[in-house]
Amino acid sequence: MKIGIFTDTYNPVTSGVVTSINMVEQEMKKRGHEVYVFTTSKSVQPNENQTLYMLNSIPLLIAKQYKNRIATFYSREIAKQIKELNLDIVHTQTEFSIGAFGKIISRKYNIPFIHTYHTMWEDYVHYISPIKGRNIHLKRFACSFSRAFVRKAECVITPSNKTAKYLKYKCNVKNKPIYIVPTGIDIVPFKRDNFTEESRNKLKESLGIKPNEKVILFLGRVASEKSIDIIMDVMPSIFKEHPEYKFLIVGDGPSKKDLEEQAKKLNIQSNVIFTGKVPWNEVPKYYNLGDVFVNASLTETQGLTFIEAMAAGVPIVAKYAPNLSEFIHTNKNGILVKKNSDFKNTIIKVLSNDKLKNTLIKGGNQTAKEYSIEVFGDKLEMIYSEIIELHNAKKDLVTKEEKNVQKKTIYKRIGEKLINLTKKKK
Repeated sequence: MKIGIFTDTYNPVTSGVVTSINMVEQEMKKRGHEVYVFTTSKSVQPNENQTLYMLNSIPLLIAKQYKNRIATFYSREIAKQIKELNLDIVHTQTEFSIGAFGKIISRKYNIPFIHTYHTMWEDYVHYISPIKGRNIHLKRFACSFSRAFVRKAECVITPSNKTAKYLKYKCNVKNKPIYIVPTGIDIVPFKRDNFTEESRNKLKESLGIKPNEKVILFLGRVASEKSIDIIMDVMPSIFKEHPEYKFLIVGDGPSKKDLEEQAKKLNIQSNVIFTGKVPWNEVPKYYNLGDVFVNASLTETQGLTFIEAMAAGVPIVAKYAPNLSEFIHTNKNGILVKKNSDFKNTIIKVLSNDKLKNTLIKGGNQTAKEYSIEVFGDKLEMIYSEIIELHNAKKDLVTKEEKNVQKKTIYKRIGEKLINLTKKKK
Protein backbone atom coordinates (compact mmCIF):
# COMPACT_ATOMS: atom_id res chain seq x y z
CA MET A 1 0.00 0.00 0.00
CA LYS A 2 0.98 3.60 -0.59
CA ILE A 3 -0.11 5.57 2.49
CA GLY A 4 -0.27 9.36 2.69
CA ILE A 5 -0.13 10.86 6.20
CA PHE A 6 -1.31 14.50 6.42
CA THR A 7 -0.45 16.39 9.61
CA ASP A 8 0.15 19.95 10.83
CA THR A 9 2.32 18.65 13.67
CA TYR A 10 5.48 16.67 13.09
CA ASN A 11 9.04 16.23 14.29
CA PRO A 12 10.81 17.93 16.05
CA VAL A 13 7.62 18.85 17.98
CA THR A 14 7.09 16.52 20.95
CA SER A 15 3.48 15.46 21.46
CA GLY A 16 1.22 12.43 21.59
CA VAL A 17 0.07 13.14 18.02
CA VAL A 18 3.64 13.15 16.71
CA THR A 19 4.40 9.96 18.64
CA SER A 20 1.35 8.30 17.07
CA ILE A 21 2.40 9.37 13.56
CA ASN A 22 5.94 8.10 14.14
CA MET A 23 4.51 4.76 15.22
CA VAL A 24 2.35 4.56 12.07
CA GLU A 25 5.37 5.27 9.87
CA GLN A 26 7.64 2.86 11.69
CA GLU A 27 5.24 -0.06 11.72
CA MET A 28 3.81 0.33 8.21
CA LYS A 29 7.26 0.61 6.65
CA LYS A 30 8.40 -2.44 8.59
CA ARG A 31 5.51 -4.32 6.95
CA GLY A 32 6.65 -3.30 3.47
CA HIS A 33 4.24 -0.42 2.82
CA GLU A 34 5.26 2.97 1.43
CA VAL A 35 4.53 5.89 3.75
CA TYR A 36 4.62 9.54 2.71
CA VAL A 37 4.24 12.37 5.23
CA PHE A 38 2.80 15.74 4.19
CA THR A 39 3.33 18.45 6.78
CA THR A 40 4.40 22.02 7.50
CA SER A 41 7.74 23.63 6.63
CA LYS A 42 10.47 23.61 9.31
CA SER A 43 9.69 19.96 10.04
CA VAL A 44 12.55 17.46 10.14
CA GLN A 45 13.08 13.86 9.09
CA PRO A 46 14.10 11.68 12.05
CA ASN A 47 15.99 9.42 9.64
CA GLU A 48 16.83 9.17 5.96
CA ASN A 49 14.29 6.40 5.37
CA GLN A 50 11.34 8.77 5.81
CA THR A 51 9.76 10.52 2.83
CA LEU A 52 8.69 14.04 3.77
CA TYR A 53 6.83 16.71 1.79
CA MET A 54 6.51 20.17 3.35
CA LEU A 55 4.03 22.94 2.52
CA ASN A 56 4.91 26.56 3.16
CA SER A 57 3.80 27.57 6.64
CA ILE A 58 3.97 30.28 9.28
CA PRO A 59 4.12 30.06 13.09
CA LEU A 60 0.74 29.68 14.78
CA LEU A 61 0.28 32.70 17.06
CA ILE A 62 -2.11 30.87 19.40
CA ALA A 63 -0.17 28.87 22.03
CA LYS A 64 3.01 29.82 20.16
CA GLN A 65 5.12 28.32 22.94
CA TYR A 66 4.42 24.90 21.36
CA LYS A 67 6.02 26.08 18.09
CA ASN A 68 3.09 24.81 16.05
CA ARG A 69 2.68 26.05 12.49
CA ILE A 70 -0.16 26.53 10.03
CA ALA A 71 0.35 25.93 6.33
CA THR A 72 -1.20 27.07 3.11
CA PHE A 73 -4.26 24.98 2.32
CA TYR A 74 -2.98 23.95 -1.10
CA SER A 75 0.25 23.45 -3.00
CA ARG A 76 -0.01 22.92 -6.74
CA GLU A 77 3.54 21.55 -6.90
CA ILE A 78 3.02 19.00 -4.13
CA ALA A 79 -0.40 18.08 -5.55
CA LYS A 80 1.32 17.15 -8.84
CA GLN A 81 3.85 15.06 -6.96
CA ILE A 82 1.05 13.27 -5.11
CA LYS A 83 -0.60 12.41 -8.42
CA GLU A 84 2.61 10.69 -9.50
CA LEU A 85 2.83 8.81 -6.19
CA ASN A 86 -0.58 7.21 -6.89
CA LEU A 87 -1.54 6.98 -3.20
CA ASP A 88 -3.89 4.19 -2.11
CA ILE A 89 -5.20 6.00 0.96
CA VAL A 90 -5.18 9.45 2.57
CA HIS A 91 -4.91 9.40 6.36
CA THR A 92 -5.38 12.86 7.91
CA GLN A 93 -4.17 13.46 11.47
CA THR A 94 -5.29 17.06 11.90
CA GLU A 95 -8.43 19.12 11.34
CA PHE A 96 -6.57 22.23 10.19
CA SER A 97 -4.45 23.31 7.22
CA ILE A 98 -2.69 20.11 6.17
CA GLY A 99 -5.79 18.09 7.05
CA ALA A 100 -7.80 20.28 4.69
CA PHE A 101 -5.14 19.74 2.02
CA GLY A 102 -5.51 15.98 2.52
CA LYS A 103 -9.26 16.23 2.00
CA ILE A 104 -8.74 18.23 -1.19
CA ILE A 105 -6.28 15.63 -2.49
CA SER A 106 -8.75 12.86 -1.65
CA ARG A 107 -11.49 14.50 -3.73
CA LYS A 108 -9.19 15.62 -6.55
CA TYR A 109 -7.66 12.18 -7.17
CA ASN A 110 -10.52 10.01 -5.90
CA ILE A 111 -8.51 8.45 -3.06
CA PRO A 112 -10.27 7.07 0.04
CA PHE A 113 -9.78 9.29 3.08
CA ILE A 114 -9.83 8.32 6.76
CA HIS A 115 -9.20 10.52 9.75
CA THR A 116 -7.71 10.05 13.21
CA TYR A 117 -9.32 12.40 15.71
CA HIS A 118 -6.65 12.93 18.37
CA THR A 119 -7.72 16.03 20.28
CA MET A 120 -10.95 17.14 21.94
CA TRP A 121 -10.54 20.78 21.02
CA GLU A 122 -13.02 22.19 23.53
CA ASP A 123 -10.51 21.32 26.26
CA TYR A 124 -8.05 23.75 24.67
CA VAL A 125 -10.13 26.83 23.91
CA HIS A 126 -8.58 28.57 26.93
CA TYR A 127 -5.60 29.33 24.68
CA ILE A 128 -7.91 31.54 22.61
CA SER A 129 -10.16 32.87 25.39
CA PRO A 130 -8.49 32.55 28.81
CA ILE A 131 -11.49 34.04 30.64
CA LYS A 132 -13.48 31.20 32.17
CA GLY A 133 -17.19 31.21 31.42
CA ARG A 134 -16.79 33.19 28.20
CA ASN A 135 -15.70 30.42 25.89
CA ILE A 136 -18.96 28.49 25.53
CA HIS A 137 -19.35 29.69 21.93
CA LEU A 138 -15.81 28.56 21.14
CA LYS A 139 -16.60 25.13 22.54
CA ARG A 140 -19.70 24.89 20.37
CA PHE A 141 -17.67 25.97 17.36
CA ALA A 142 -15.05 23.32 18.16
CA CYS A 143 -17.77 20.66 18.08
CA SER A 144 -19.31 21.94 14.83
CA PHE A 145 -15.89 22.24 13.21
CA SER A 146 -14.96 18.68 14.21
CA ARG A 147 -18.27 17.31 12.88
CA ALA A 148 -17.86 19.12 9.56
CA PHE A 149 -14.31 17.89 9.07
CA VAL A 150 -15.09 14.17 9.39
CA ARG A 151 -18.30 14.32 7.36
CA LYS A 152 -16.68 13.04 4.14
CA ALA A 153 -14.29 10.56 5.76
CA GLU A 154 -14.84 6.87 5.04
CA CYS A 155 -14.31 6.26 8.75
CA VAL A 156 -12.88 7.91 11.85
CA ILE A 157 -10.27 6.47 14.22
CA THR A 158 -10.03 7.62 17.84
CA PRO A 159 -7.40 6.62 20.43
CA SER A 160 -9.93 6.02 23.22
CA ASN A 161 -13.58 5.41 24.02
CA LYS A 162 -13.69 8.87 25.61
CA THR A 163 -12.86 10.52 22.29
CA ALA A 164 -15.33 8.32 20.42
CA LYS A 165 -18.13 9.28 22.80
CA TYR A 166 -17.19 12.96 22.47
CA LEU A 167 -17.55 12.78 18.69
CA LYS A 168 -20.81 10.84 18.84
CA TYR A 169 -22.64 12.68 21.58
CA LYS A 170 -21.02 16.11 21.93
CA CYS A 171 -20.15 16.73 18.28
CA ASN A 172 -23.21 14.81 17.05
CA VAL A 173 -21.29 12.74 14.50
CA LYS A 174 -23.95 10.35 13.23
CA ASN A 175 -23.98 7.63 10.57
CA LYS A 176 -20.18 7.60 10.50
CA PRO A 177 -18.21 4.55 11.70
CA ILE A 178 -15.87 5.44 14.56
CA TYR A 179 -13.27 2.84 15.46
CA ILE A 180 -11.24 2.89 18.67
CA VAL A 181 -7.59 2.10 17.97
CA PRO A 182 -5.28 3.02 20.87
CA THR A 183 -1.89 4.20 19.69
CA GLY A 184 0.72 1.53 20.19
CA ILE A 185 4.24 2.23 21.38
CA ASP A 186 7.58 0.53 21.02
CA ILE A 187 7.94 -0.55 24.65
CA VAL A 188 11.47 -1.93 24.33
CA PRO A 189 13.40 1.37 24.81
CA PHE A 190 11.56 2.04 28.09
CA LYS A 191 12.40 -1.23 29.83
CA ARG A 192 14.29 -0.86 33.10
CA ASP A 193 16.74 -3.59 32.10
CA ASN A 194 18.18 -1.20 29.50
CA PHE A 195 19.66 0.98 32.23
CA THR A 196 22.17 0.23 34.97
CA GLU A 197 21.90 1.49 38.52
CA GLU A 198 25.12 3.39 37.87
CA SER A 199 23.64 5.26 34.87
CA ARG A 200 20.48 6.10 36.84
CA ASN A 201 22.49 7.46 39.75
CA LYS A 202 24.66 9.49 37.38
CA LEU A 203 21.58 11.15 35.87
CA LYS A 204 20.15 11.69 39.35
CA GLU A 205 23.37 13.38 40.43
CA SER A 206 23.23 15.73 37.43
CA LEU A 207 19.76 16.80 38.60
CA GLY A 208 20.79 17.25 42.24
CA ILE A 209 19.07 14.07 43.45
CA LYS A 210 20.88 11.70 45.82
CA PRO A 211 20.89 7.95 45.04
CA ASN A 212 18.71 7.11 48.05
CA GLU A 213 16.11 9.83 47.39
CA LYS A 214 12.82 8.68 45.89
CA VAL A 215 11.45 10.42 42.81
CA ILE A 216 7.82 11.44 42.28
CA LEU A 217 7.71 11.86 38.51
CA PHE A 218 5.62 13.87 36.09
CA LEU A 219 6.63 13.67 32.43
CA GLY A 220 4.82 15.44 29.62
CA ARG A 221 3.72 18.82 28.36
CA VAL A 222 3.86 21.39 31.15
CA ALA A 223 0.52 23.10 30.49
CA SER A 224 -2.55 24.07 32.47
CA GLU A 225 -4.67 21.20 31.12
CA LYS A 226 -2.22 18.75 32.71
CA SER A 227 -3.22 20.03 36.19
CA ILE A 228 0.31 19.76 37.57
CA ASP A 229 -0.61 22.51 40.05
CA ILE A 230 -2.94 20.02 41.81
CA ILE A 231 -0.01 17.67 42.37
CA MET A 232 2.16 20.56 43.50
CA ASP A 233 -0.40 21.57 46.13
CA VAL A 234 -0.06 18.23 47.97
CA MET A 235 3.73 18.23 47.91
CA PRO A 236 4.30 20.32 51.10
CA SER A 237 2.48 17.76 53.23
CA ILE A 238 4.38 14.92 51.55
CA PHE A 239 7.78 16.59 52.01
CA LYS A 240 6.95 17.37 55.66
CA GLU A 241 6.74 13.65 56.35
CA HIS A 242 9.36 12.59 53.79
CA PRO A 243 11.93 15.32 53.14
CA GLU A 244 13.98 12.77 51.18
CA TYR A 245 11.39 12.69 48.37
CA LYS A 246 11.81 14.79 45.21
CA PHE A 247 9.19 15.96 42.70
CA LEU A 248 10.71 15.75 39.21
CA ILE A 249 8.88 17.53 36.38
CA VAL A 250 10.23 16.49 32.98
CA GLY A 251 9.13 18.58 30.01
CA ASP A 252 8.41 22.12 29.02
CA GLY A 253 5.40 24.29 28.30
CA PRO A 254 3.51 27.49 29.08
CA SER A 255 2.87 26.65 32.74
CA LYS A 256 6.51 26.09 33.71
CA LYS A 257 7.06 29.61 35.12
CA ASP A 258 3.76 29.54 37.02
CA LEU A 259 4.67 26.20 38.57
CA GLU A 260 8.13 27.42 39.52
CA GLU A 261 6.47 30.38 41.25
CA GLN A 262 3.99 28.04 42.94
CA ALA A 263 6.86 25.95 44.32
CA LYS A 264 8.46 29.10 45.74
CA LYS A 265 5.23 30.23 47.38
CA LEU A 266 4.83 26.79 48.94
CA ASN A 267 8.48 26.95 50.06
CA ILE A 268 9.28 23.56 48.48
CA GLN A 269 11.54 24.70 45.64
CA SER A 270 14.47 22.72 47.05
CA ASN A 271 12.49 19.50 46.57
CA VAL A 272 11.03 20.32 43.14
CA ILE A 273 13.16 19.92 40.01
CA PHE A 274 12.29 21.14 36.51
CA THR A 275 14.33 19.62 33.69
CA GLY A 276 12.79 21.61 30.84
CA LYS A 277 12.54 19.93 27.45
CA VAL A 278 14.61 16.79 27.01
CA PRO A 279 15.48 15.06 23.70
CA TRP A 280 13.01 12.34 22.76
CA ASN A 281 15.67 9.64 22.63
CA GLU A 282 16.56 10.42 26.26
CA VAL A 283 12.99 10.30 27.58
CA PRO A 284 13.18 6.60 28.58
CA LYS A 285 16.12 7.41 30.88
CA TYR A 286 14.02 9.96 32.75
CA TYR A 287 11.11 7.55 33.15
CA ASN A 288 13.53 5.14 34.78
CA LEU A 289 14.35 7.67 37.49
CA GLY A 290 10.76 7.55 38.73
CA ASP A 291 9.62 5.63 41.80
CA VAL A 292 6.02 6.68 41.13
CA PHE A 293 4.43 8.43 38.12
CA VAL A 294 1.76 11.05 38.88
CA ASN A 295 -0.82 12.83 36.75
CA ALA A 296 -3.96 14.80 37.67
CA SER A 297 -5.09 15.71 34.14
CA LEU A 298 -8.69 15.11 33.07
CA THR A 299 -8.13 16.03 29.41
CA GLU A 300 -6.12 13.03 28.20
CA THR A 301 -7.62 11.28 25.18
CA GLN A 302 -5.43 8.21 25.56
CA GLY A 303 -2.44 9.19 27.66
CA LEU A 304 0.58 7.55 26.06
CA THR A 305 2.72 8.65 29.00
CA PHE A 306 0.86 6.18 31.23
CA ILE A 307 1.72 3.27 28.91
CA GLU A 308 5.33 4.47 28.69
CA ALA A 309 5.55 4.66 32.49
CA MET A 310 4.14 1.12 32.74
CA ALA A 311 6.70 -0.11 30.22
CA ALA A 312 9.44 1.52 32.31
CA GLY A 313 8.25 -0.25 35.46
CA VAL A 314 7.03 2.90 37.22
CA PRO A 315 3.81 2.54 39.28
CA ILE A 316 1.07 5.06 38.44
CA VAL A 317 -1.04 7.30 40.66
CA ALA A 318 -3.50 9.39 38.64
CA LYS A 319 -6.76 11.29 38.94
CA TYR A 320 -9.76 9.17 38.02
CA ALA A 321 -11.16 9.72 34.52
CA PRO A 322 -13.47 7.35 32.59
CA ASN A 323 -11.00 6.85 29.75
CA LEU A 324 -8.15 6.03 32.15
CA SER A 325 -10.31 3.46 33.93
CA GLU A 326 -10.47 1.60 30.61
CA PHE A 327 -6.89 0.41 31.12
CA ILE A 328 -5.78 1.47 34.63
CA HIS A 329 -7.26 -0.78 37.31
CA THR A 330 -6.71 0.31 40.90
CA ASN A 331 -4.34 -1.86 42.95
CA LYS A 332 -3.63 -4.02 39.89
CA ASN A 333 -1.61 -1.93 37.43
CA GLY A 334 -1.96 1.56 38.94
CA ILE A 335 -4.13 3.57 41.29
CA LEU A 336 -6.81 6.09 40.32
CA VAL A 337 -7.83 8.58 43.01
CA LYS A 338 -11.23 10.25 43.14
CA LYS A 339 -10.29 13.32 45.20
CA ASN A 340 -7.28 15.61 44.93
CA SER A 341 -6.67 15.23 48.66
CA ASP A 342 -6.17 11.48 48.12
CA PHE A 343 -2.96 12.04 46.20
CA LYS A 344 -0.84 12.54 49.32
CA ASN A 345 -1.63 9.29 51.14
CA THR A 346 -1.72 7.27 47.92
CA ILE A 347 1.71 8.46 46.75
CA ILE A 348 3.24 7.78 50.18
CA LYS A 349 1.54 4.38 50.32
CA VAL A 350 3.01 3.32 46.97
CA LEU A 351 6.49 4.56 47.86
CA SER A 352 6.53 2.88 51.28
CA ASN A 353 4.81 -0.43 50.46
CA ASP A 354 7.12 -2.64 48.40
CA LYS A 355 4.53 -5.38 47.97
CA LEU A 356 1.97 -2.97 46.49
CA LYS A 357 4.62 -1.28 44.37
CA ASN A 358 5.79 -4.59 42.89
CA THR A 359 2.18 -5.63 42.16
CA LEU A 360 1.55 -2.37 40.28
CA ILE A 361 4.82 -2.71 38.35
CA LYS A 362 4.04 -6.29 37.30
CA GLY A 363 0.50 -5.40 36.25
CA GLY A 364 1.72 -2.30 34.43
CA ASN A 365 4.29 -4.26 32.45
CA GLN A 366 1.58 -6.64 31.28
CA THR A 367 -0.71 -3.78 30.22
CA ALA A 368 2.13 -2.12 28.30
CA LYS A 369 2.58 -5.31 26.26
CA GLU A 370 -1.10 -5.15 25.26
CA TYR A 371 -0.49 -1.70 23.75
CA SER A 372 2.47 -2.81 21.67
CA ILE A 373 3.21 -1.26 18.30
CA GLU A 374 2.62 -4.66 16.65
CA VAL A 375 -1.04 -4.78 17.75
CA PHE A 376 -1.47 -1.15 16.68
CA GLY A 377 -0.03 -2.01 13.28
CA ASP A 378 -2.29 -5.06 12.85
CA LYS A 379 -5.40 -2.96 13.45
CA LEU A 380 -4.38 -0.04 11.27
CA GLU A 381 -3.23 -2.21 8.40
CA MET A 382 -6.54 -4.07 8.47
CA ILE A 383 -8.55 -0.81 8.41
CA TYR A 384 -6.51 0.51 5.48
CA SER A 385 -7.08 -2.69 3.48
CA GLU A 386 -10.81 -2.82 4.17
CA ILE A 387 -11.39 0.85 3.33
CA ILE A 388 -9.44 0.53 0.09
CA GLU A 389 -11.53 -2.54 -0.78
CA LEU A 390 -14.72 -0.60 -0.03
CA HIS A 391 -13.58 2.31 -2.19
CA ASN A 392 -12.77 0.04 -5.12
CA ALA A 393 -16.04 -1.89 -4.75
CA LYS A 394 -18.11 1.31 -4.86
CA LYS A 395 -16.69 2.14 -8.30
CA ASP A 396 -18.50 -0.86 -9.78
CA LEU A 397 -21.80 -0.25 -8.00
CA VAL A 398 -24.48 1.85 -9.62
CA THR A 399 -27.26 2.55 -7.15
CA LYS A 400 -27.03 4.30 -3.82
CA GLU A 401 -28.72 1.32 -2.18
CA GLU A 402 -26.03 -1.06 -3.45
CA LYS A 403 -23.30 1.23 -2.15
CA ASN A 404 -24.96 1.50 1.27
CA VAL A 405 -25.21 -2.28 1.55
CA GLN A 406 -21.53 -2.61 0.67
CA LYS A 407 -20.62 0.05 3.25
CA LYS A 408 -22.57 -1.68 6.02
CA THR A 409 -20.97 -5.03 5.18
CA ILE A 410 -17.40 -3.74 5.31
CA TYR A 411 -17.95 -1.43 8.29
CA LYS A 412 -19.37 -4.37 10.24
CA ARG A 413 -16.45 -6.56 9.18
CA ILE A 414 -13.94 -3.97 10.37
CA GLY A 415 -15.66 -3.83 13.77
CA GLU A 416 -15.60 -7.62 14.10
CA LYS A 417 -11.95 -7.85 13.11
CA LEU A 418 -10.99 -5.15 15.63
CA ILE A 419 -12.72 -7.14 18.37
CA ASN A 420 -10.84 -10.29 17.35
CA LEU A 421 -7.50 -8.48 17.26
CA THR A 422 -8.18 -6.99 20.69
CA LYS A 423 -8.99 -10.44 22.09
CA LYS A 424 -5.86 -11.82 20.45
CA LYS A 425 -3.60 -9.27 22.20
CA LYS A 426 -4.87 -10.43 25.58
